[in-house]
Amino acid sequence: MLEPDRLRPLIAAAKRGPLVPAGSGATVSIGIDGLQRLLPHRAPMLLVDGIDIVDLESGGVRGHRLLRADDLGFAGHFPAAPIYPGVLLVEAIGQLALTLSHFVGGRRTDVPDDLAPKAVRAIHVHHASFVAPLHPGDQITLCARVAHDDYTMIATGQAWRGDTLAAFAISEVLVDE
Repeated sequence: MLEPDRLRPLIAAAKRGPLVPAGSGATVSIGIDGLQRLLPHRAPMLLVDGIDIVDLESGGVRGHRLLRADDLGFAGHFPAAPIYPGVLLVEAIGQLALTLSHFVGGRRTDVPDDLAPKAVRAIHVHHASFVAPLHPGDQITLCARVAHDDYTMIATGQAWRGDTLAAFAISEVLVDE
């Protein structure tokens, strides 16, 4: 568990603005094929559509996801007024953050054709806040940045709809090296 004095600045940074602003880092175009070499997740639980920016200097990555009406969660949450479930936003943010192990850990912006995903295990969600609802048809921008990487990796992440911060989370994972 992160101590409050270490958690507070991460939460403050997540509220300030995009963790990976437009114009930072290297522009990349990594789609589903590349994501499947980086992540062990598959449909319907692969919740990132692509990666747009890798910023090795700040230890960040930016990606995107289009929320489709038939996405996991919308049918029952809530049928008359669908809202994307917060737990799936935390999962999408976490999935993007997992790619940081490859990009930042390897100091690279490419995804080799022979790369295989590493086994991962969620350890802890230290904080999650849901600021604005997301609906079918929304295009979300996901941002993640490494906060700490030792035995486990702690990452701060965000979900944006345009200029509106919809959610942010600080989570911890174990990546099986």
